Amino acid sequence: MLASVAESTPPAALMRLMERGAALLAEGRAAESLELLQRAASVPDAPALAHGLLAEALEAEGRLDEALLAADRAVRSGEGAPPWLRARARIRRALGQSLAGLDDAAAAVMADPSDIESKSLLGICLSEAGRHDEALLLLHQAFSAEPGSAQRAAMLGFGFLRAGRHAAAEEVLGLAEAMAPQAPGIAALRAQNALAAGEPERAIAIAEAAVHRCAADVRLFSVLGQARQRLGQDAAALDAYAAALRLDPGSGYLRHLVAALGGDAAPARADGRYVAEVFDGYASRFEASLFALGYRVPGMMLRMIERARPEVAAGRAKLGPVLDLGCGTGLMGATLHDLLGDALVGVDMSSRMIEEARAKGVYTRLDCLDIEAALRAEEGLYDVILLADVLCYFGELAPLLRQLRARLAPGGLLLLSVEAAAPEARWTLARSGRYAHGEAYLRAALAEAGLVAREFRSEPIRWEGEDPVQGHVVCAMAGG
Repeated sequence: MLASVAESTPPAALMRLMERGAALLAEGRAAESLELLQRAASVPDAPALAHGLLAEALEAEGRLDEALLAADRAVRSGEGAPPWLRARARIRRALGQSLAGLDDAAAAVMADPSDIESKSLLGICLSEAGRHDEALLLLHQAFSAEPGSAQRAAMLGFGFLRAGRHAAAEEVLGLAEAMAPQAPGIAALRAQNALAAGEPERAIAIAEAAVHRCAADVRLFSVLGQARQRLGQDAAALDAYAAALRLDPGSGYLRHLVAALGGDAAPARADGRYVAEVFDGYASRFEASLFALGYRVPGMMLRMIERARPEVAAGRAKLGPVLDLGCGTGLMGATLHDLLGDALVGVDMSSRMIEEARAKGVYTRLDCLDIEAALRAEEGLYDVILLADVLCYFGELAPLLRQLRARLAPGGLLLLSVEAAAPEARWTLARSGRYAHGEAYLRAALAEAGLVAREFRSEPIRWEGEDPVQGHVVCAMAGG
């Protein structure tokens, strides 16, 4: 049907389709604009504008894979014009392809070095990649070009926040808030900066003032909950998270936080969106944080493998294929690198973690997937399967352990770590949002899945402040 319409659409009608679609899009009616823009984009030799508008409409509807295809066509048709490169950069970032998004934003700036929108977007991409000096230069240039823009000031403040320059962020975000006092997002950024600076009381004051001044906003209630929780005010934190959840009832992130503080029954596992959001925001500083916490699991698992495979430890043999579930930034892959003799496959829900792991150059394949979905799709058998600091996002373990058992090669090793709950507990969900497991429950879940613990160690796995975090680290094999 669309093909026959496309063949008969004259230029004037094409312009009307694009103008009407663009107007609907500007009014926030992306769903209504789609049919018009799809017709426009299906015309032979349709201009870049048709594909670009379609990409924006699909992006607004959350249809990101389709949006990326339309943005690709816009970039090709528009010969790399900045608006379409920026659109593709935004979509790629939303898909977790942050490095590709950065490349598009950089290409947009190269195509037109005077374009302020492109400089701002490239600045944000560089900031997310941890290249703070370059990011701040671009964001400052954009703000200097439009010093009366609260948006430009807020973006520069966000760059200072990500760079850890909290005094500078407060100054610029305070200016942005003064220019746009009714903008809840700016106030939320300012409160987040205070929280990151170690000033939860000031974060609360900023957020509460904005709650009374601005329209109800998820971001304000969320940061208010974080600040209250930081101070140990769990009841008040729960109220804030619950208020945020009422505004965004589909948020798995908020629903998990509410459950962690006792506002709802603890689910059998953390919502995937919660895990992805936590680690997407944590990726650039993840390894430094773990080292600061004295994280011991990679070394413990390496020694377990060496004890289970003395010929590998002695250098007379290599490991077969290894599956690293919840691979994060690739710490386990780097730890086992010298022992590898076959494929190393990494799986993680966080696209930003996957990109950090890819930069290590040790994985033969990396998949951005939920680990249960990855196991359902996987057909191969593995000599070693790793779950380092992953099961803290699962309560019930037996179903997952059965899936893992099915993917172990004969004689294969399964290595996992959990945080330790009270001995009599099955599993608990802590206020941190992490699950802990009792020893008896973990042993029973392994047995139910047909796995035998070759080695089972109960000892500290990291530190929180001056307190050790007790855990269980296990090396298991398939039973007879």
